[in-house]
Amino acid sequence: MKKALLLATTGLALILAGCSNSASSSKSSDNSSAYKTEMTKGNDAVNDENYSKAADYFESAVKAKKTDKATASKKQATNLVKAKKLMNKRHFSDAKDALTIAKDQDNGNKKMISKAKSMLSQVTKIQRNRSNFKLDIKNAKAMIKSGSDDQARSLLEQVTKFKGIKGKYYSDIYAQARTLLDSLPATAVNATDETKTDDNSTDTNSDSNSNNSSDDQSNNPAAKGDFDIESRKGQGKEITDDDIAKARQQLTDQGVKTVGAWSDNDIIRAIKNARADGRDTIKPSDAQIRGNN
Repeated sequence: MKKALLLATTGLALILAGCSNSASSSKSSDNSSAYKTEMTKGNDAVNDENYSKAADYFESAVKAKKTDKATASKKQATNLVKAKKLMNKRHFSDAKDALTIAKDQDNGNKKMISKAKSMLSQVTKIQRNRSNFKLDIKNAKAMIKSGSDDQARSLLEQVTKFKGIKGKYYSDIYAQARTLLDSLPATAVNATDETKTDDNSTDTNSDSNSNNSSDDQSNNPAAKGDFDIESRKGQGKEITDDDIAKARQQLTDQGVKTVGAWSDNDIIRAIKNARADGRDTIKPSDAQIRGNN
């Protein structure tokens, strides 16, 4: 009787254990399936560059089955979302920190690593542009203080005409430049022309010697405050205002922080030297005076 009872008890235990193992195996299988589904959705969201949604999917994957890959992917997506929000607030240094973490993430998603690198490059360029714009505004203020309103206007207009200057990354700088521009006298642009008109009318009433003297002065670079006026003819092509603006932007893109202090004369010389070397892009060294200029 005891032997029969023991056998019955043992059999029941084996049945219960088998049921438990079966349930555990079924649960594990369900978790693996959910993990794969959520990881696939997360990767699809990454492909669409929807990193907020990707972070949610990767978090669900971690809950289903905690793996290094799911955890790393979640952290990457979260940092990309964080970096974008910081950029929109113009907190660029903090954005670079978040992007660096995403870029260097162990077991990370390759596409998110690539995106982090791209955004880091973008932030660096934005910071460089902002630094140059701030220097331009500082120089413009100094010009206004010294009475060089026309030069200040030219410099500020370059800032306000920069592509994207009214966007979220530069709008504060645009507002500063616009305010300074609006503060300049409306007649400042025509001041030089008015002076020339007055000079010419005076010359008309002078004798022939005075007229010759006046003509010599009008052709004298020193009379315009520049002792080395560059001709706008460069390699047979006229150098336009658009060419000058484009060249200034090329210098800015190369990290030159003193572009605002470069005169149009410097830029024209640089363009001519670059063209002489067969280049469309100028370099800082191109502003040097060469023997054939």
